[in-house]
Amino acid sequence: MFGTFRLLLAIAVALSHIGITVAGLNPGVTAVAVFYLISGFMMTGLLRQHYTSIRVVHRFYLDRALRIYPQYLFVLVLTITLVSLASIDSVYLSGLEVRSYAEILLANLAIIPLNFFMFTGIHDVTLIPPAWSLGAELQFYLLLPFVLLLPARGRLLLMLASLLVFMVASTGLINSDWYGYRLLPGILWVFLLGGWLQERVVQSVSRADFYAAAIQLAVLLAPLLLWGLWLQMRGQLALPFNREVLLGVLAGAPAILLLAQLPRHRFDEKLGDLSYGTFLAHFLVVWLGKAEILPSAQSQPLLFIGISLFLGVIGFYLVERPVVRWRRRLRSTRTVFSVSKPSSRQAAE
Repeated sequence: MFGTFRLLLAIAVALSHIGITVAGLNPGVTAVAVFYLISGFMMTGLLRQHYTSIRVVHRFYLDRALRIYPQYLFVLVLTITLVSLASIDSVYLSGLEVRSYAEILLANLAIIPLNFFMFTGIHDVTLIPPAWSLGAELQFYLLLPFVLLLPARGRLLLMLASLLVFMVASTGLINSDWYGYRLLPGILWVFLLGGWLQERVVQSVSRADFYAAAIQLAVLLAPLLLWGLWLQMRGQLALPFNREVLLGVLAGAPAILLLAQLPRHRFDEKLGDLSYGTFLAHFLVVWLGKAEILPSAQSQPLLFIGISLFLGVIGFYLVERPVVRWRRRLRSTRTVFSVSKPSSRQAAE
């Protein structure tokens, strides 16, 4: 039962982009960290249930492209139309007049390059600024089928290697923003932790199994909490974005484990359908305010969220819903696990 949860996370990202903080923390960063967990959880379930052979991995990639691109292209076209007609002062658009159309379109259509803006400087032509995190997710999608071929020990070693990168970044030895939040080497462990949660949920066929999974999760998270306390003692917890990422993992992982036990609910799923479109479209609403077509998002946050949600509705029903049946046709009926829990079925949506 993740639909409402995902929509709330998307709204948290949107609010963070108009300067709203919670106790001095950036709620959008925390939400993105939780999205990483959810992505790991859902994609592991999707692969384990529907794409069990490396021979059909291309269908998994097509499935993900049909999930990511329809609404993305919809919002991209709306954004291109807006910036072509209106003058908008934003660092994300400052390179539109100096870069070639081919470079701009290639970076925005490929999405993955947007995740490497710190090396390419491409942030100045990012037409959908939150899409950098989609770049990280797409890299994870490309890698995950091969990660799941590894034995459990191999996956654990990969997770620990990524966690080590994150820990080094959190001390400031390397950029804590880049390697502790944005780039796959430092955040792959968060995705893989989500995948570990999926496998624990599938195996939890009784209340005792759930309690065992909860205890295992607590054992895994305890060192991370101690690491955060150690960073606090050294004055390094305030480095960008240590507090938010740690909070996202420490709070998000138990939340996912608990929500996965709840039965599916139609209204919850309907709210979840709006999350991706809201996530994509909210920056377009910010720019509509900057172009003085709408009131400023900062001055009218409720209107800002309302219009973002409305665009999420339009994006889902007009653009994404027609291709859902194509994605379902791609999915094999073969399964690796005996899946009976509602939460596992939901994870494969």
